[in-house]
Amino acid sequence: MTEDEARAYLCAELPSLRRDAAAGGWLAALADALTVLDEGGTARDVLTLLDPATADEAEEADEWRGDPQPYLLFGAAGPELRGVYVCPDGWCPRRSGRDAANRPPVCDLRRRPMRFTES
Repeated sequence: MTEDEARAYLCAELPSLRRDAAAGGWLAALADALTVLDEGGTARDVLTLLDPATADEAEEADEWRGDPQPYLLFGAAGPELRGVYVCPDGWCPRRSGRDAANRPPVCDLRRRPMRFTES
């Protein structure tokens, strides 16, 4: 799994990982793993911490070759919007608009506001 693929996977699966972690009692372990990103680590490092066996298999087999397009999580912006919010680090193809309360979207993975770009 390449770093880009690992980033796209984390971006797409983070809400599900958080639900699973809450249900399984490993929320602290997930938070610790995500801290690796804040400390300069890679998305592959995070995946290795979360599931070493899966990371080893992906490295050996190198079978997972996803197209990042399926990870477009939140749909199109409204017609009044003259731009779009994108991943703050350019890690994934996520695009989003403001929510129903007119708040800008936040990157769940990096816990930062998404970056607005004019279109």
